[in-house]
Amino acid sequence: MAQKIKSFIYLDEYKMYSISSQMSGGITDYLMSHKKSTTEEAEEQKGPVGSGRVVGDTLKSESGIQEKKHLHDYNYTLFEEELNKSGKILSISAEDIDEKIEQIGNAGFVKVTGKVVFNDMNIIKSTMENFNEIGQALAYVSNFEKMEEVRSQLEKAAENTTDRNQKAKIRHQLKNITNIEKLAKDQGLKHDQNFLDNLNLLLNYGFQDQFTVQMPIGQYTFSADCKRDDFREDEPLLVRKYSRFAEKEFVIVGTVAQSSNKPIDYQKSADYEEVDNEDSSSPHFKEVIMNLVEALSVVESEFTGKLENEIIIDPIAIYREI
Repeated sequence: MAQKIKSFIYLDEYKMYSISSQMSGGITDYLMSHKKSTTEEAEEQKGPVGSGRVVGDTLKSESGIQEKKHLHDYNYTLFEEELNKSGKILSISAEDIDEKIEQIGNAGFVKVTGKVVFNDMNIIKSTMENFNEIGQALAYVSNFEKMEEVRSQLEKAAENTTDRNQKAKIRHQLKNITNIEKLAKDQGLKHDQNFLDNLNLLLNYGFQDQFTVQMPIGQYTFSADCKRDDFREDEPLLVRKYSRFAEKEFVIVGTVAQSSNKPIDYQKSADYEEVDNEDSSSPHFKEVIMNLVEALSVVESEFTGKLENEIIIDPIAIYREI
C-alpha cells in the first residue's frame, strides 16, 4: 500500500523536535532556518544504531528568514513512523471510536481522523463587535432589489394621485419598506447594543485570540487549541479554502491534555496548603492568593471548562492525508 501524502496546515516544530530528541537519544533532526547573514557548513550524521534517523546540515548563506518547511514535513513523517513502531500512538476514527475511547486516558499520543470545525475567536469577537453594522449592511444588500422595485411602484402611485392623504400613506409605506434598521431587526440581524458589548467583553476575557480546531466524532468532540504562529497559512485563508465546517477529513496528532470529567478539588489537593489563621485578624497573603486562584478557576471554567464528552488535545500536527 502506497504511503499517503500529508498536506500540513499546522505543525508545532519545537514540540516535535523536543519529543523526537528524547526518543532518539538526544540526536534530532533539528530546525533549519535561514537567518540574516549566516553561513552553515554541510554534514550528514546518523543517529543511534537502529534509530534510522538522519540529521542533515545544509550549506547556506542567505539574507532574510525562511523556514525550510519541507524538511520539517519529512522529519515529521519519520517522527510519526517512530511513534507507530513504538506503539505509543492511539489512532481513532469514526469506525472504532466506541471501542477505543476507554483507552484515551492512558494514551501517550493520539491520532484522530475526521471532519473539523475551525473556531477562530478573533473572527467571532470582531463579528460581535460589529454585529449591528454588519447586520444592517446584509439587510440592505439582500433587500436592495426588492426595495428599489417597491420604491418605484410607490413613487409612480404617488405621482398618479392627487389625494393628499393617499400620498401621505404612500410615503409612509415607502419609509417602512426602506427602513434598514427595522429590516435587520426583523431578520434577526440586529440585537441590543449593550448585550453585544457585554458579550464581547466576556469573549475578550475568556478566550483572548484563541484558535481551536474541533473534531466531532460520534458523541465525542476532540478540541485542539492551536498556536497561530504554527499554522502554515493565514487562518482566514484556511476557512475560505476548506469552509468553517470542513467537508474533507483531517488528522490531528498530539497528546491528551484533558479527558476526565471529574473536576479537581483544590481544597483537598495535596498541592494546596491550608493556612491556619484563627489567631490572625487578617488572612495570610498566601491564602488570599490561593482563594483568588480558586475563584479565577471557577470563572475560567465557564469559558475554558471541558464539555462532558470533550477531549482536549495538545496538538503537534494537523494535516490532510492525500
